[in-house]
Amino acid sequence: MNVHAHAIARTSPVRRRLLDAARLGASTTALALAASLTPITSARSSAPHAPTLAANPATPLPEPPAVALPSSPQGECVAAYFKLMSAPTPDAARNFETRFASKSRLSRSSIDERASRAGELGKEWGRLTPEKIIESTPASISVLVRSELAGPMVFAFAFDAADQAKLDSITIQSDDAAKDSKPITADARKQLVDGAAKALREGYVFPKVGDAMAASIETKLAAGDYDTVADEFSMARRLTDDLRAISKDKHLGVMFAPQSSGEDRPRMIPSGDQLRRENYMFRKAEYLPGNIGYLRFDLFMEEDGAREAATAAIAFLANCDALIIDLRNNGGGSPDMIRYITTYLVDTRTHLNDMVDRDGNIVEEYWTLDSVPGKRLSPDLPVFVLTSPRTFSGAEEFSYNLKNLKRATIVGETTGGGAHPVRGERLSDRFVIRVPFMRACNPITKTNWEGTGVEPDVKVPASEALEKAQALAKDAIEHRAAK
Repeated sequence: MNVHAHAIARTSPVRRRLLDAARLGASTTALALAASLTPITSARSSAPHAPTLAANPATPLPEPPAVALPSSPQGECVAAYFKLMSAPTPDAARNFETRFASKSRLSRSSIDERASRAGELGKEWGRLTPEKIIESTPASISVLVRSELAGPMVFAFAFDAADQAKLDSITIQSDDAAKDSKPITADARKQLVDGAAKALREGYVFPKVGDAMAASIETKLAAGDYDTVADEFSMARRLTDDLRAISKDKHLGVMFAPQSSGEDRPRMIPSGDQLRRENYMFRKAEYLPGNIGYLRFDLFMEEDGAREAATAAIAFLANCDALIIDLRNNGGGSPDMIRYITTYLVDTRTHLNDMVDRDGNIVEEYWTLDSVPGKRLSPDLPVFVLTSPRTFSGAEEFSYNLKNLKRATIVGETTGGGAHPVRGERLSDRFVIRVPFMRACNPITKTNWEGTGVEPDVKVPASEALEKAQALAKDAIEHRAAK
């Protein structure tokens, strides 16, 4: 069964609206959904894959325009990366990582894991055409790139000064905000820093950290550290980098988000037919060989239609002997949907998570529901959750909850590491700051996954997680039958 699946282009109006909402801080759900909009696959396939773009062989694609990268080891690294992604073979990816990756980068994921991921990303992006250097310093290079399949993207390369300026990370922002960036004046820089500092002091989830971040950017402004930042987009990125260097908080950020004419608040998530056509991000429900259920969904949405889609998918899989839940591309979403789906996996009322404010007060407890439509799955049904570095926020909570409840086996790679709900505050008609204002607190561990991610029980490259989970499920089914 394929639960209402059909393909959509990543540059669709739905995705553009979500990116606007996420950039403006409308909700964490908007950010998660924008990040999760990947093409839907057929239920006939045993693993998700990206579509290919057909080209007329009689009309070859033009060569990318030359972009003047700096004549430095950092510039050479960026050039080599784009050359790699034009034909991302495993051997080429291994050679790139061996030559350019810092020790810190390699400690987070192995060369083989990164080589596998390069091929997956190549399928998602298609041809990459560098169009503009946005920022270039010894510490970082940002490039505006046009993707054949994903539209405008910004690639930010960060380099480790303590390790011969080798590549530490590549951050990718999939929207075209940078195109509207204008030169930034000294007055605008001061207004932005003052506004961000005020928002952090008044709202950040850890008050002492908020104070430290505010003082840091004020000191940098006074010392002239930001005087060489030429445009608005680059200034937002620089502030984000400086704030995250202190907080390590991936939900926190200053966003370049020009205010639309007549806009008085951030645009919210699309609804109605637009979300229905996406089947509320439920991508696939099917039976794999051995009577193993497979469920992939890429967002925890809070709409009624999303709950109906979840109920239908779980009802279809009710007769499986083991269940695999694929969250490798799930960017998070609503805690209400997390507990709705979790309720189908347990037989008693279960405490899942608490939300704690900046004063240390529990403002909301999250428990499973007393009832859900249809039949719950057996509480001893073997469950496996697939994760990747793209698994983020609410998807991490779902994984973290089930792991600590001993209700599921987590298979794949360590997740992204974001556990703080966020709200957006407009600082001017050009900028928004996204400030985490609460934190998750698991009732078992008394902590959360912020900055660390959720460690899998069985660690394998994300591209191999489904195959590994199938093998584990087969063994679990045999063990259960032997009892």
